[in-house]
Amino acid sequence: MLASLLVRWQFPAVVAVALGLAVAAPARADVHGVPLPRGTRADGERFVSGKGYRDTVEHVAKWLSRAGIAHRQVGPYRARGVDVTRFVSEAAATKWLAIHVYRQAGKTWISLVLRPT
Repeated sequence: MLASLLVRWQFPAVVAVALGLAVAAPARADVHGVPLPRGTRADGERFVSGKGYRDTVEHVAKWLSRAGIAHRQVGPYRARGVDVTRFVSEAAATKWLAIHVYRQAGKTWISLVLRPT
């Protein structure tokens, strides 16, 4: 009797644990080969970062350094009330020409400038 109860509840328990792990650990977004910070969401052609401005800039800079992608960082600087940092690719192999991280009206945005095809 006890053995049949264990078998009966074993499958639903395994399914529940598997679903819980799948929901708890979402995959990081990767857009055109650029991994975005956790919690980032799309808003049309640009993205609202899941982190603040400084953390987002550090995230992109760290990723570019770890990946060994040749780039030039422009900024951070402030223009007309908008904080901007640009990462310009110097590697022909990337799908993007530049990554723009900017803060406007308290939101941190990420925008990719793609290479022409």
